[in-house]
Amino acid sequence: METTEQPSQPSISAEWSLDPTTHSFSSDTSPTLTLSLTNHANRPITIYNEYLIPLKVLAEGHFVIFDHTTNKVVDQLKTRFCDFPPPSKIHVPLREHMFHTLYPGRPVSFTAMFGRSSKSPPRPRLEDQQRQARGVDGLEIGHEYGLRPGEGWGYIRWWEYGEKDEVINPPSGKLDGREIAYKRTKTPHPGIRVNVDALPEIRFRCVE
Repeated sequence: METTEQPSQPSISAEWSLDPTTHSFSSDTSPTLTLSLTNHANRPITIYNEYLIPLKVLAEGHFVIFDHTTNKVVDQLKTRFCDFPPPSKIHVPLREHMFHTLYPGRPVSFTAMFGRSSKSPPRPRLEDQQRQARGVDGLEIGHEYGLRPGEGWGYIRWWEYGEKDEVINPPSGKLDGREIAYKRTKTPHPGIRVNVDALPEIRFRCVE
């Protein structure tokens, strides 16, 4: 009896960067945090990206900001996102913007402003002020910091072999938005754990 060899689960690596690594509070914008994913399989795959979005990871407080000046972990503002399914009679559209094709050996980057809001300039924490940080917003002038990956993120729950258009429009019909978003145990393949723990610390500093 002839058997068909199943392809092995893809390996995906991550790299990150912060630009610039010297933030001036006289600037109207925050530094840009970039997370890049590389597919090491020999064929393209398309992922549904829920847990590797820098903006969401930052907002949920999974990153660690370590103050090398005081040798303390910075207290960060954390936001919890409640993603409950709506009533069954409500149509759930497919979130096509969350699907991304990773081609072999070609990094795909996701970016976010490393601050509280893209609409307002980041402000420093003043002496004796109790203010939780988000990115550079709420950090202290003259301090040296380290950005570390932290825990609780770096997982790809849903993915499939192929390019985005063919994956979201299979021969059986377009993917179901409710099923993809909320039936978390119904996936084409086991999830992929991206080794974000191995990301190196990014050193940066804040000035006036």
